[in-house]
Amino acid sequence: MKVDQLFNEQNEEIQFDSGEIKVKNDDPENWEVKIYGVENQRFFMEGLRDNRKEHLTFETNKGTMNGIVDIETFDSASEENVVTMKGTSTLNGYKQ
Repeated sequence: MKVDQLFNEQNEEIQFDSGEIKVKNDDPENWEVKIYGVENQRFFMEGLRDNRKEHLTFETNKGTMNGIVDIETFDSASEENVVTMKGTSTLNGYKQ
């Protein structure tokens, strides 16, 4: 599903061009997020470096959802600044 807006735990908006959440096998315990054109690079670089989990809120085309993610990769070498995150908790607000 398409991600329209993304907010961190302090309710600060994270700027990006496009994004998507993939829920595997319709299971809200098994999901990942990929966002492209990330402007808040420092937030993701620090999370990746410190190996810390982040609580994020997603405004999607199917409503508001939130959950805790582990930042897996941050590809700043590409022109798109792609961040891949894996859900480590239930994706709250997801409806099958």
